[in-house]
Amino acid sequence: MLVEERFWLEKITNLIKLLTLFCILISSCSTVPPLVSLVGNAGISSRGITSSVEDSYMKTKIVAKLSTLNLSNLKDITVSVCLGSILLTGYADDQTNRLKIVESVWEIEGIKKVYNEMKVDSSVTISERTEDFIFESKLTARLLFKSGVNSNNYSIDVVGGDVYVIGLAPNLEEKTTLEEFLESMKDIPKLVTIIMLEETEKRN
Repeated sequence: MLVEERFWLEKITNLIKLLTLFCILISSCSTVPPLVSLVGNAGISSRGITSSVEDSYMKTKIVAKLSTLNLSNLKDITVSVCLGSILLTGYADDQTNRLKIVESVWEIEGIKKVYNEMKVDSSVTISERTEDFIFESKLTARLLFKSGVNSNNYSIDVVGGDVYVIGLAPNLEEKTTLEEFLESMKDIPKLVTIIMLEETEKRN
């Protein structure tokens, strides 16, 4: 694909994502079918369709595994997957459950790394999670039209105002651009980035 064609494809896709995000926020549009959304985003992400589908399948297995733990706050835990690396964010009721979650995830075949960024808090409110979701939506919108960054390559989660990003950058330039862009934001108290490089992953 020519550079110019790829540029416009990314811009059009970003516009679609922004409109979809807007529709979700005002609750006036129907949900985009997960498979269509997955294939559409994977087509122009660094991971490609095959790896994206594999990551989605692994995420499904992890969520299914965690559901067997009978956690009272499973909805407060977010699982992000990128090429077999797992990022766990959100809230655990206590240290015991936090450890159980990590151990359960490691039991699933094919996992390479687990990044445990879960906070211990049994009293997180719906209002607090709503604030995190709104901030996450704002960050996603900011990245959509950031020059030099393909937002399809990354997953963002916000927990207690802190920002966590995992993904695969096609090159060091995009990785640096993304991290510097997020670090420049005054409203991010803590930033954790787990950004792998495409060239490095191909060698592994």
